[in-house]
Amino acid sequence: MSTNARHTTLMEIFSTIVSPVFSELALILGNESLTYLPSDIMIFETLRAMNEVKPFKLVFFLVVPIRLLGEARGKVTETLDSAAARGLLGFLDSPPTIRIA
Repeated sequence: MSTNARHTTLMEIFSTIVSPVFSELALILGNESLTYLPSDIMIFETLRAMNEVKPFKLVFFLVVPIRLLGEARGKVTETLDSAAARGLLGFLDSPPTIRIA
């Protein structure tokens, strides 16, 4: 699926959420996802658009083997720090959190 098609699909799905208790958007990251996250600027543009539809707190859930947990957390932290420095997370009311699933 192309990046634009993925963006459009996510926006269509996200706009159907009507629950008044919705507050967090969780992205589940495994080993493969971590490889592409640093270079996928489109994800942050899509998240910005989604936040305009319905504000949320951003949560990254790490689903990796325990032996890779430290490396995975470091990679996500580095990616988020870089994204914040480039202004890609300025749309959020609070910084994203990282949780272990």
